Amino acid sequence: MRSIFALVLPLALLAGCASSPPADPPPEDPVQETPPASTSTADTQDGGLFEKELSVTVDGGRTLTLVAHCKETAMEGFSTYGTGTIDVLDGEELLQTLDVGAGVLTLEEDAAASAKQVYPTVFDSNYLPTLEDLNFDGAQDILCMYTMGTVNGSYLCWLWDPAQGQFTAGPELCGYAVEPDPDERQVSVSSRGGWGNYDTDIYVPDERGALVLVKRIHKEPAEDDSGELKTTVQVLTDGQWREVTD
Repeated sequence: MRSIFALVLPLALLAGCASSPPADPPPEDPVQETPPASTSTADTQDGGLFEKELSVTVDGGRTLTLVAHCKETAMEGFSTYGTGTIDVLDGEELLQTLDVGAGVLTLEEDAAASAKQVYPTVFDSNYLPTLEDLNFDGAQDILCMYTMGTVNGSYLCWLWDPAQGQFTAGPELCGYAVEPDPDERQVSVSSRGGWGNYDTDIYVPDERGALVLVKRIHKEPAEDDSGELKTTVQVLTDGQWREVTD
């Protein structure tokens, strides 16, 4: 799955990327909801730069500080927001810098990604970097939306690697909801395509803590006009996708 990266998003014309459908379809026009972000801003008018600071708990209860370098661009009647880089600090020591723009451009297979400094944009500051334990190892991981469509968003994620003592890039996630389930030890990423088409991608951590896509669920209207949804399930078994249709 590849999404189209744009430095400036067309106003609300992105169709959103397609992933896999949810078990219980949402309303046709769902409202994206995320937890409120705690953002410390400076002057953010007309392209102002600001920082968002987060405390992240990693292995052994160790606490690090994330400083996201963000940008607000004032448009006509609204603003767009973007994250350029994220510094990871242990006290005053800089452990690493995560380059959001380079991460997006790398997904687009842009060989010059490392030479570019960009601020991928979204339409709401609530979608700036947030924290979730995505691989259920007790350490918080980083989730950062970089593109927002009319329904779905595209996210970069970085997973804490205790062996390396730093965050490492995880898979691109695309949908209107990213929902870790610690009881099932899986992450559900729900998205919506055209009318009546829903998808859910299921990721689980492997033995090293990396997220692996293991199931795809697609729902669409049945061909008999019964109003029922036809469900197709694909499961990854021994490295091969096997399909089961309800």
